[in-house]
Amino acid sequence: MLKKRQKQTFDFIKKFINKHGYSPSLEEIKKHLRISSVSTAHHHILKLEKEGYIKREKNEPRAIEIKEEKEELVKVPLVGTIAAGEPIEAIENPGTIEVPKAQLSKSGEHYALQVRGNSMNEEGIYDGDTVIIRKQPTAENGETVVALLNNDEVTLKKIYREKNRFRLQPANSSIDPIYTKELIVQGKVISVIRHFEESGREVDAIISIETKDDKKINRETILKNWTNTIQCMDCVEGMKRLPDNSIDLVVTSPPYDKIRKYNGFSYDLHATGKEIYRILKEGGIAVMVIQDQTRNFGKTLTSFRTIIDWCDNIGFKLFECVIYKKHGAEGAWWNKRFRVDHEYMPIFLKGERPQYFNKEPLKIPSKWGGRTLTGGATRLTSGKTLKARPIKINPLKCRGTIWDYVTCGDGSRLKHQHPATFPATIAIPFSQCWRPSTDLGV
Repeated sequence: MLKKRQKQTFDFIKKFINKHGYSPSLEEIKKHLRISSVSTAHHHILKLEKEGYIKREKNEPRAIEIKEEKEELVKVPLVGTIAAGEPIEAIENPGTIEVPKAQLSKSGEHYALQVRGNSMNEEGIYDGDTVIIRKQPTAENGETVVALLNNDEVTLKKIYREKNRFRLQPANSSIDPIYTKELIVQGKVISVIRHFEESGREVDAIISIETKDDKKINRETILKNWTNTIQCMDCVEGMKRLPDNSIDLVVTSPPYDKIRKYNGFSYDLHATGKEIYRILKEGGIAVMVIQDQTRNFGKTLTSFRTIIDWCDNIGFKLFECVIYKKHGAEGAWWNKRFRVDHEYMPIFLKGERPQYFNKEPLKIPSKWGGRTLTGGATRLTSGKTLKARPIKINPLKCRGTIWDYVTCGDGSRLKHQHPATFPATIAIPFSQCWRPSTDLGV
């Protein structure tokens, strides 16, 4: 059994990881516990590790993990299929599935149904998912229910009571609601089981839905199933499967202006921005590499419009806009325009300030490092210039807003097979600066 201080330490570590996605430092533990030394915090960590509550990587900062407790599984009847679209005749195919006991209500009877259709996508319920239902004859407005219509048709929708009727509202803006004067509530959705494929085997992620409209997502399970994998899917639909406030950094180079042909695929920059904003943690960063096509001697302004849209309509701040200067393939250049050798890299911030910012790895050598500038002076915002004074120039200086990269000619033949050549190392400095750890090997 843990002592009081050790339990306080353990509870703080769990809360910190859930909020930030990484573990606290010894200094942060010391500050939270209001103890005198880091060594005392380290002693509590060693005790928790010995007792089996945590595991950690030796000599690695922020490398504490909470050990997973073995969950108690409960068998729930799998009674058939339900429509997340137009009502369909109830289909019964009895069986059972195992569900963690913690994902069920504390009381009541439960059963499971497989979902057919896409009318609840925006609620995080997709075709092929399995929903866990708590049997009950009533539900509050806005709750997702199993509704029986005409005595033999069932559907999965949000229920709303209106003046003289019920409205069954889909969570899909392209599908109309269903209106009816009579229905029977057969239960309320409390959990969703989503199937993933990881390393050639199927795994499940469980999403718990609270009694209110809010969704409490088993973040660790979902993110673990996506870590170090390539997910080949529509990016907007894919991000909808990720938990809110779960990602530290996003780096993307989206298709724009139909410059390349991607088998007819069209790309929605606004929808992409909305989902990126949702999945980013408070203080998270999104970086986009983008340029504008030239049509009839005029730029499309797609990059500028997207920046304004993401800031004004989605909620981002524009932290900075970096210029990516391309070396290698020089791009299109004609005798009536300049050679295009750059792209924009707007850096978007969610929240008031970055949750993590470390520009030390990004510093570059100063041309006159080590020398003394004899006539250095500071100009104030009022326009007044202070008296000149000697200033010693540091060996390293902060990187500016123009970054040079070799687009091709780096020996990679595989890269040349892609329709949009791109430097693979461009994401590294962003990861070094705006992520709390270097577990990507950068």
